[in-house]
Amino acid sequence: MYPFLRLAFNLWAARKLPPMNPLELHVSQHRCRLVDCDIFAEMNNGRILTMYEMGRFQAAVRMGLWALLKERRWGLTVAGTSIRYRRRITPFEKYETRTKIATWDDRFVYIEQGMFKKNGECASNVLLRTAVVEKGRAVPTARLIEALNITDPRPEPAAWVQNWIDAEATRLWPPDLGQDGPKPQPRETARRA
Repeated sequence: MYPFLRLAFNLWAARKLPPMNPLELHVSQHRCRLVDCDIFAEMNNGRILTMYEMGRFQAAVRMGLWALLKERRWGLTVAGTSIRYRRRITPFEKYETRTKIATWDDRFVYIEQGMFKKNGECASNVLLRTAVVEKGRAVPTARLIEALNITDPRPEPAAWVQNWIDAEATRLWPPDLGQDGPKPQPRETARRA
């Protein structure tokens, strides 16, 4: 089940934090709970993605995006994810989530996040392709950047981030998994928000 109460707490806690420039790093503190864990007594990889969401929502509050979402009836969506797991997070362990905007293009904002253990080790790292949506359609990034009053230049993506963005442009959609159905097409001809 989605942790709605934890989300509400995280949003409430973020309101007490100072506002931030959208291009700054947001750091949030968390603790692994038993409900986050799988049969191997570590945080479940699916739950890790959910906990990353808590960090993104807190950052959204601090940068003013959350207020814009409510005011303009916008929503948020994730259109792609690349994650690397390296260290276990165990029950009751404290960790911090670091969140920053890696870059953006005409359609998407790319967000990088990391979970760091108390000893400074990075447990996992994720890159997300995200969008703001209005009535089921992606809001052009230029409109979002203007609404957030971002005047700084677009961050130059790290080489691995740009490589992932470029590789995703060649990905077939729908995927060819051996079933009868629509013929896969390169992403350029089968674009979806």
